[in-house]
Amino acid sequence: MKLEKHIVHHHIHLFVLCLFAVGIVSSKFLMSMGLLIGLINLIAEAEFKKYYRNLKKNKFFIAILIFFIFHLVGMIWSENMDYGFNDIRRKLSMLVVPIILISKPISSLSDYKKIIFCFIGALIVTSVINTSYFFWLSDNSEHKDLRELSLFNSHIRYAIMIALAIPLLYQCYTASKKRKVLFAFLVIWFLFYTYVSQVLTGVISLCAILLAYLIYQWIVRGQIKFMWILLLAFICGFGFTYKAFFSEYKILKYTDIDFYSMQQEWIKKSKSSFDGLDERGQELKFTAARFLHSKDLPPNGTGVKRLLPVEVEAIENGKANVKEMEMGFWGRIEGLRYQLHHPSDPNGHSLLQRYEAWKTGFEIYKDHYLLGTGTGDIDDSFTKKYRENKSKLTAVNQIRGHNMYLTSLLTFGPIGLFLFLYLIGVHIKIQLQSKQFIGFVFMTVMVITFLFEDTLETQTGITLFSFFAALYSIPLPSLSND
Repeated sequence: MKLEKHIVHHHIHLFVLCLFAVGIVSSKFLMSMGLLIGLINLIAEAEFKKYYRNLKKNKFFIAILIFFIFHLVGMIWSENMDYGFNDIRRKLSMLVVPIILISKPISSLSDYKKIIFCFIGALIVTSVINTSYFFWLSDNSEHKDLRELSLFNSHIRYAIMIALAIPLLYQCYTASKKRKVLFAFLVIWFLFYTYVSQVLTGVISLCAILLAYLIYQWIVRGQIKFMWILLLAFICGFGFTYKAFFSEYKILKYTDIDFYSMQQEWIKKSKSSFDGLDERGQELKFTAARFLHSKDLPPNGTGVKRLLPVEVEAIENGKANVKEMEMGFWGRIEGLRYQLHHPSDPNGHSLLQRYEAWKTGFEIYKDHYLLGTGTGDIDDSFTKKYRENKSKLTAVNQIRGHNMYLTSLLTFGPIGLFLFLYLIGVHIKIQLQSKQFIGFVFMTVMVITFLFEDTLETQTGITLFSFFAALYSIPLPSLSND
């Protein structure tokens, strides 16, 4: 009877982990259900001494527990208690998910594969639904922003997960010759999806995976001397980036724009107000001028007259460059180039908004350099500093740090940043000691994307990080032993 009870709780636990794997991709509701069922299952099984031993010996759990406790301590010097307690409630997942995973660590390779299959399967299904709806089922899809492709999740978080699926496929399916064909097909599909979606974070994540692979191989094999290759690759990458963003750029001079004649022709082609906003919240007249400039057409009435109906609709939807009408990254690159060469108005431009947020964040740190703003006051501090600086950003675009290292520093001071870096360092050390390539890859991707994303400020981001970090904080059975 006791054995049957153990089997029941084991299957419920596995179901919960699969629920997390699917929920991270597609549903906050499933993530919440996973938390609830997972905790109830642990309490019902009631092997508390075993749970305690497993948690106590897991260094990653100790590190994340300390980091979470510091969020509670940070309430002491906070004034906005409502925001602080709401943040703690959201961050509770960062602690509860590892408790569920580490209290009952999976020891079977088949169970691990089932979890990963659910994660990859959810990505396959949702990516097919995304592309089908966007390109075939929705109206005027050719004019929409391709970054709206993600229906189930933030396009940035989803792009990271799509990239992570590739090394997971490599780990699970290369052992079988029959599955190699399936593996190759899925890898091509995920790479194609990354290309089509135009999410730069996805490309950065793929580069991070390649970087992690090289570093892991050199460390495990004791070939640290080859690290100079990374320096060479970085130099080449910097040169390519500089050329892509700064070379041969034709700057549009506003003094050359004839808005009056443009408006006279625009009202003949479109019902959208020439002096209004496009679908991205940008001034439509400037979007039209930039679009004409990208086509080598004069920014005047003659240029507008030569626009095709499909191009007029693209302008109405906020596309300021003709290349944005094509699939792939070139339209995205052109948009970033424009931002770098026209930094006067950051609104509606992700890169410039991030720069404004980082600059504002460092100014906040100067006012709270010792202990930070506290758990509850980080949001108010940004609002106040934006107002003091008379920022050009509108209220809706006044984002927070968008950098987890900066956010940790601003919220808790140097101690908070140290604890966050310690948490990451502990996990990376575990991966190298256990020789777990996938865990090392995952944390490398997180480390790099933390530079420009507040991953741990959303439920999906918190669950994504805590789930996979906790999963790989435990040595897993070797695939070679399967």
